[in-house]
Amino acid sequence: MAGYDLHIHSSYSDGTLTPAELVEHAVEIGLDGIALTDHDSVDGIPEAIRAARKKNLQLIPGVEITTDYGNQEAHILGYGIDYRHPELTAKFETIMAARIDRARQMVEKLKRHGIPITWEMVEKQSNGRFIGRPHIFKALIAMDLVHPAYRRQSFEHYLGQNGLAYVPHQEIETGEAIQLILKAGGIPVLAHPGRQGNQLFIEKLIDYGLKGLEVYYPAHDSGMVKQLLDIAERYHLYVTGGSDFHGDLGHGQMGEAVVTEIGWDKG
Repeated sequence: MAGYDLHIHSSYSDGTLTPAELVEHAVEIGLDGIALTDHDSVDGIPEAIRAARKKNLQLIPGVEITTDYGNQEAHILGYGIDYRHPELTAKFETIMAARIDRARQMVEKLKRHGIPITWEMVEKQSNGRFIGRPHIFKALIAMDLVHPAYRRQSFEHYLGQNGLAYVPHQEIETGEAIQLILKAGGIPVLAHPGRQGNQLFIEKLIDYGLKGLEVYYPAHDSGMVKQLLDIAERYHLYVTGGSDFHGDLGHGQMGEAVVTEIGWDKG
């Protein structure tokens, strides 16, 4: 399976595999390269780079930033970033603290609904500093509060946007995230635009400095792909693609959505 999967998460955010294990899996299935795009974190990139060098796999340093755009979320991917850029790392420390506070609020809301969950139970589900909804949900699974046949429905019931314990993100605005990626020498790309993107929305993000669209994505059907390709051509945007692989916690499989080349490598 040739190509590049440019949307992958590790155990440094809400994936189940370590960066080294992701590299190993990418080599096993024959990918030419991957981008590590953990949520609001670059902590796993050094490990990924070391592992990729040993396996002769191209590794693109990346990140996926969860942003606030009015009353909705927009996820911005950053590719080829200087992951040691001081402004970038300082902002991620602030975001990490806000994420942990958000997770604590959700745990408290669950407790107010009579669910005997504790913060310590949630912490046990994380392999690193990142703690979010997936780790809370894994704690609920460990408490036998989730039927295996209804995992998705249970997640939405407890932690979805209309769920019992949902707390919205309030961490970074979309324009700020795009500018932050640019300052760190990266390429800002709108993740899974089929979830929310319309032409007017994308035009506004281009004004902020957006450089690309994640066109190829498991949930994008052929009609959506064509529409996004047309928009990318019209506005001279890079076209990317990725599986949004999370390991055992996600639906997509690594390599399920790929691109055959990396546009910005061509200059």
